[in-house]
Amino acid sequence: MSRFAALLGPGANQPDTSRRVEADLARRTGQAPHRWGSEGIQLWQAGTSVARSFGPLTLAGDLALTDLGELRAALAADRDMDPVGLVLAAWRRWGVEALDRLCGGFAFALWDARTRRLTVVRDRFGIQPLTYAATQNRVVVAGDLSTVLAGLDAAPEIDRAWVAGFLSSQTLDAARTAWKGVLRLPPGHLMVVEPDGTTTLRPWYRLERTAPPEARDAGAALHAALAHATLQACADGPTATMLSGGLDSSTLALLSVGPDAPAPQPRPALSLRYRDPAMDEGRYIGDVLRRSDEGLAPVPLPGETAAAELFDFDAQLDWQDQPVFAPGLTGTRRLHRAAREQGCVAVLNGHGGDEVIGGTPRDIALIAQSGQWSLALALAARQARFTGESVTQALAALLAAKGRRGFGRLGRWALTDSGPAPQEWRALVDPDLARETRLVEQVRASTRPDPEDRALPEGLRLHAAMMTGPLAPTAFEVLGRAAQAEGVAPRYPFYDHRVVELCVWQPMLAKVAGGQPRALLREAMRGVLPESVRLRRDKTNFIADFWTTLRQDPQGRLAAFRAGPGSLQGWVDAGVLRADATRLAHSADPDPQVAFRLWRALWLAAWFERGAPLASAAAPPSLASRAPCPILASDP
Repeated sequence: MSRFAALLGPGANQPDTSRRVEADLARRTGQAPHRWGSEGIQLWQAGTSVARSFGPLTLAGDLALTDLGELRAALAADRDMDPVGLVLAAWRRWGVEALDRLCGGFAFALWDARTRRLTVVRDRFGIQPLTYAATQNRVVVAGDLSTVLAGLDAAPEIDRAWVAGFLSSQTLDAARTAWKGVLRLPPGHLMVVEPDGTTTLRPWYRLERTAPPEARDAGAALHAALAHATLQACADGPTATMLSGGLDSSTLALLSVGPDAPAPQPRPALSLRYRDPAMDEGRYIGDVLRRSDEGLAPVPLPGETAAAELFDFDAQLDWQDQPVFAPGLTGTRRLHRAAREQGCVAVLNGHGGDEVIGGTPRDIALIAQSGQWSLALALAARQARFTGESVTQALAALLAAKGRRGFGRLGRWALTDSGPAPQEWRALVDPDLARETRLVEQVRASTRPDPEDRALPEGLRLHAAMMTGPLAPTAFEVLGRAAQAEGVAPRYPFYDHRVVELCVWQPMLAKVAGGQPRALLREAMRGVLPESVRLRRDKTNFIADFWTTLRQDPQGRLAAFRAGPGSLQGWVDAGVLRADATRLAHSADPDPQVAFRLWRALWLAAWFERGAPLASAAAPPSLASRAPCPILASDP
């Protein structure tokens, strides 16, 4: 594991600031950081690497690169040149165009002594975190929020718009954090910091502008791309794989021990197992283990959530720095801990398979909107039969999207469940906070297409927007910090950019071929996955376990919500919070929306209790009011 930081500007060499940054990096990695400095610039690197120079260039970063052999060949570099040396050599030769040759996850800061500019880069999909803040006398850059905060002289205000988005389950902006003026570098972007502190942001990668070679056999092409990405993800050292029995984890587990895999020992396959037969996926896990022909070594772990672990907000905030929504995080950390105990340095994670592959009812609706209603209705019926849902309900939902009259009215009439109320998504947010932060307007604005992409097919544009939106990098940060806490690195083969580009650019009909959801992956894994998994129709719902554990309320936090919002006064709708807490206390029947609203409220309250500034009037002036305004440049 590796973490880095950079300070640039007149205040970069203050001893107190340096000590705080170094202390936070040491806490994150368990190792004293190495420091490199020059006039007006300091770089730190902690963990498995050090800041290094090559001619006028000096680099510090968090590099989880793949395809290093290909990069070494392009540079005619020695076989033992490490990722830091490769990035420096590539930048020296190709400049910013070197980024197109980098694969995997990466975030780094590069100092050029010739121009006295700092260039900060984040990978295509935000796999590696990168945060920054700009004040009057310095720019602070680091992988983690806590390190950036350590580099500031005073704690910034809470970003009230971020809190409104968090409470409403709307991640609206890839740049915002819970702290005003402390920002994330968006995925696929770079930032140049000039000697005077001016920052300029621009994208270096746009998924909407890629176009992979046309594949005559998309299934075979996806199989080859995923197999390559999986083996590359295992190249850093001993690597475990998560195995839930679902389509994504089973795919990666079997590809990791396929015919081209060099692993001399069985690969640990980590599975959460449940006593409740309704949640246990042992049947599917067993089928995958048998198909691996002893290439996978099962490591079963208890799946039930322990209340003491779930409600230990202090331990989780030590790593997450701000409220997060990840109800399954305790189980994920259990898997990471088991991987470390197995002697592994990394874990294969199937996160993102749903989003990358596509093939959802939305794709069928887009086929209908293109005028192919007969085909869309047939696909909707076949998909409903495949998943075991009501055909009538599926067809009614498709027709309801047609409009307010005619067949659209008929579809709405046929729906037996009208779904959540239109305002339920923001029910927990205090109405005054929603108005102040213009929450509804922000949500609407976040769905508007980029004018440059309006000529693209709508299905491609929406799929690409989902892949490059703020949800993916937020999830990567949460999962990455949980893994870092256990000393292992997560790997995401589904987010290899060649896999993503291949899937996004497939026609909508290919994504829902035969009415099967995620048809591309099912076809690609023909002959690899057991048929019981490849044609699996359902997904296990773990809400019952989460609901049961919430009801234990060991610290009385939820009981207190029934009396009043406490520190959440002015942030949440007190009536909704009270009603939700009462519903949880009096019913054993899970309600996902209630559970998720309460979980967000619990995280926010715990964050406030750790000392987040509650009163804006008492906080120092916001960084946004003091910092040079970032300039958003056009594409390179």
